Amino acid sequence: MDVTLSDSIDGVSTHFNEAFRLVKNWLISFLFASIIISIFIDDIISIWISSFEFQISELTVYSPERWLRMRWGTVMLAGLIISIPYASFLISKFVDPGLYSFERKFIRYLIGFSTMVICTIIPYCWFVISPKMMSVLTEVTAIEEISASYDISIIYTIVLGITWSIVISLISLTSQGIAAILVHRDNIDSVPVKWRIHMISLFILFLLLSGPLTPLWLPLSISVILLTEIIHGLIPSKSTSLIQFGFTTLNADGSSNRIAVLDCRCEDSCPALISPPSNVAVIRTESICLHEESNERLIQILKSNKYTKLIVTGCNSSPIPKATRDYLNLSNIELVGLSWLDKRGFHPEDAKFAEKRRMIQLNLESKNHVNFDDSIVIDDPGWGRYIPPGYISLPQYEEI
Repeated sequence: MDVTLSDSIDGVSTHFNEAFRLVKNWLISFLFASIIISIFIDDIISIWISSFEFQISELTVYSPERWLRMRWGTVMLAGLIISIPYASFLISKFVDPGLYSFERKFIRYLIGFSTMVICTIIPYCWFVISPKMMSVLTEVTAIEEISASYDISIIYTIVLGITWSIVISLISLTSQGIAAILVHRDNIDSVPVKWRIHMISLFILFLLLSGPLTPLWLPLSISVILLTEIIHGLIPSKSTSLIQFGFTTLNADGSSNRIAVLDCRCEDSCPALISPPSNVAVIRTESICLHEESNERLIQILKSNKYTKLIVTGCNSSPIPKATRDYLNLSNIELVGLSWLDKRGFHPEDAKFAEKRRMIQLNLESKNHVNFDDSIVIDDPGWGRYIPPGYISLPQYEEI
């Protein structure tokens, strides 16, 4: 008898501990880089100011608070740029386990591209683009007999806001790409994950682009969302995917159950799994017995999650490839087939009771308590005979 649920705390805790350790390592590198930069910060700001075509007499900083903001804002930005390659390495190291080679390659290219863009375009924006833009604006807005005066802290604030917007946008796009690889688009969590990243990124952009940069927020936000959809479209669909994680249940004797349902479509000939129980993991595939890649992916998912039972919806589980069967036997994973392809146990024109039978059958095998009217269950009349409409039969499952 199942008594309670217990999510795979050990696995989740291990991932959190590893993530915390990597974040701690990056923060140390960020702080170390920032400390080194702070030693040379006055020289860096002087070099930046000298890149403009201004006379020193034309520049002003109206308050010590703005000057401090310039100095420490530059320290943090430079520290981030220097530590980003190390952060990219740590992210790749964290997500590499459990990925296919093409997924690993895609994420490495995506992270590498974002890192290269951030580390090159940010200095270029500060030392080349911003001076040229100010020169153009000075020529366009020049008024005769009126001398120009520039508040360097306001120029700094504008450039810093644009710079951080580029950084946040690239980090958002990279996060979306990683999330699209790790969480399949059919997964019930895929849309919430995507929009959580969107909401966090757009909120940070809104804060960064306040004041004179406010008009940039809407077009930049739209661009980030559109680029996200393009990235999602570039990611190839997986032939076999974990679309629901499920959780572990405990028996009265303290033993655990972690059940996975293989929703095998059998090349679209098998009824689809519509409303799976919440405690089971759902692995969706087009055909596990016809595609070697699907079989390899299934074994990879099974290895990563320590399941105790695998329920196959389409067949009686006998067509499962030998490599998968050997792994299941070696790992003591119980294998059960529901034989939905046979389309027995209900009247062929009774779609309502056909779905009811499938859900009762699946819940019983998933060790879930399910309430249903026993009077609708009758013995299977055998091949060649129909069950009357409004009735179902529940066969014994063939365990392999």
